[in-house]
Parts: sequence; C-alpha cells; structure tokens
Amino acid sequence: MTINDIQAYIMVYDLRHISNAAVELHMSQSELSKRMSAVENELNIKLIDTYNKRRLQITPAGETFYHHALKMINDYEAMMHDLAPNRPTTRHQLKIGSIPVSGQYNIAQKIASFDAAHAAVELQLIEDEGNQVLQRLLDGEFQAAIIRDTQTKGLQPTEFQKQPLLADELKIILPIGHPLANQKTIRMYDLVNTPIATLPPGSGVYEPIMALFARQNLKPHIFFESTHIETLLGMLPGNNNITFLFKQSVTPFMTSDFVMRSLAIPFISQLNFVYPQREGNQLMTNLIDYLMTNAQKTATNKL
Repeated sequence: MTINDIQAYIMVYDLRHISNAAVELHMSQSELSKRMSAVENELNIKLIDTYNKRRLQITPAGETFYHHALKMINDYEAMMHDLAPNRPTTRHQLKIGSIPVSGQYNIAQKIASFDAAHAAVELQLIEDEGNQVLQRLLDGEFQAAIIRDTQTKGLQPTEFQKQPLLADELKIILPIGHPLANQKTIRMYDLVNTPIATLPPGSGVYEPIMALFARQNLKPHIFFESTHIETLLGMLPGNNNITFLFKQSVTPFMTSDFVMRSLAIPFISQLNFVYPQREGNQLMTNLIDYLMTNAQKTATNKL
C-alpha cells in the first residue's frame, strides 16, 4: 500500500463515487477500482460496499480506516513540510502564479520586499485566472501558486503542499436599494430567482456559489459573468442584481452604492500557497513564513 493508495481511498470516501473520484485523481475508473480492491485485499477486510453504483456505502471498517488514513496523510504532509527547509536552494529564479488578488491582499508588495532581501534569487509574480494558474502549475511553468482552497481540490496532498496563508469570508454584495439590503444575514433561499453576476468557473468564487445552492437543492440564476470585480459591481446599481465576492478582495472597490452582507451560515475560504511536495526548499519555506507573518500583522492592524 502506498501513500497514493491511501489518498485515493480518502477521495472515494469523500465523493462516494468511483468515477467522480477517478476524475479528481486523474486516473481511469478501472485503475482506481483495482487500487481499492488491492487495498482491501492487503487489509483482508471490506471497506466499500459497491452494491449501489450511484452512491457507494462505506462499511464500519471503512470508517475506521478513513480516520487512520487522514492521520497518515496529515503526518505525510507535515513530514514533507518539515523536510523542505533542509533542501538547498538550487533555483536562481522562482516564478509564482497568483489569482488576481495580490494587490488586495498585499501579496505583491510582500513578495517584492522579500525579493529585495534575496538578491541571489529572482522572484516573479504573475497574475492569471484561477484555472490558468492551476494548469501552469501542473505544467511546471510555475514553481508555486497562490490560489484558493476551492481551486486545489484536484491537487493531491501527496504531490502538492498546500500552505494556508490567510482566511477570507464569502460575502453577498448588494446595491444599497436592494430589498435584502436591510437584512444582517441572508439565506440561500432568499436568493431564489435573484439575478447573480459572478466571477467565472475556475475563479474560486463561482464554485462555492454553485455548491451552496446545490446543498439546498436550489438552482442559482446566473445572468452575467466577468473576470473583473469592477465590472460585476457596475451591474448592480439600479437593479435587484447581486454578486458574491470575498470580503478582502472586494473591500477596496466598495462605495456607498453597495452593502456587504454575510450568509446565514458563513462560508470561509483559505488562500493557499501551493508547490510540488518534492521541490520544497529553504527559500520556499522562508517565503511562506514571511508571507504568513506579514499576513497576520495585516489582519491584526485591520482589527
């Protein structure tokens, strides 16, 4: 049994579906099924009941194995993180991709400051749309990426280190005259048939919107998509339209024309610094520590 087998089981457990898990793991359904059978044979116990093909059932033994599997994966990630500072820095250039929030979160400024203190290494920060940042990371064009946790689900922890930098809350942005503007919190049911302007798929915002509606068996009314926050906000005044955006990313664009409201059950997302596990080195961990320390100072100052 390998660490990848354990991660594959966790994905099957979470999705309760072999085909969907195989897509997330970037392997064929037959290969994943063989892996699960091999794990069960090695343990000499049934973990998954496949009688219902639409939704797998996890056996009591499968529940027990799942909790141990999570601990093993967490220990593996911690081990790889602790080993990274011991690897010497061999690169003279570090190209980092980021979703378009580096200005709002002061990430660009922090990386520029870190770069100035490390003359021997050239750091480059490139903003792009989330799905493009992810693909360029997988293609090896980027040595690291700054993306939301909602965009990293397909990255296996045995292959990529995901270090949380900061947390942010998904907010509903409404024009000041909207019928829901006076409510302190808003339920998903309140938004049925409400026209929604949103960032596109791959943005890390679109995905949780769809998931939040689906969780309530509701269908959102998406009428407009744009990659620019200013354009989304421009669609709101004078209408009953709304948009969803993360608090810190939209705050610089807020005016008296808009109000910001929380969901009845708040949705919190992590902004992650992601890099290939086996390429972590002292420079990478020093940069992460620098970004995290400054992120905490920024959050404290805002409080």
